[in-house]
Amino acid sequence: MRHVLILALLVPQLALAQGAITILSPKDGTTLSSGMGNKLEYNVKLGPTGNHLHVYVDDQDPIVDRNVSGCPCSIDLPDLSSGRHTIVVKEATAGHVLTGLQSEVTVNVK
Repeated sequence: MRHVLILALLVPQLALAQGAITILSPKDGTTLSSGMGNKLEYNVKLGPTGNHLHVYVDDQDPIVDRNVSGCPCSIDLPDLSSGRHTIVVKEATAGHVLTGLQSEVTVNVK
């Protein structure tokens, strides 16, 4: 039982040491206006192998953000058409290999 308690106390610290991405805005389920002018805001703590972020809107090519040291960070989202869109922020290494650390929201655009 003691080992389980120790592990339960260490897991959050291990997760923090691995890094974190938190999308601040837009919130999951938010309705945005179509067109330009929408921003993505997030906080990031890169993991040990993380170097930068890839931001994906649906299946489009990623937006690469290397300026993540002074977060909260923000980028302009591409022109969004009406409908449902998924925005995913993923950590990548210097060689653009995804590390598995990510955060995702789904938004509606009118």
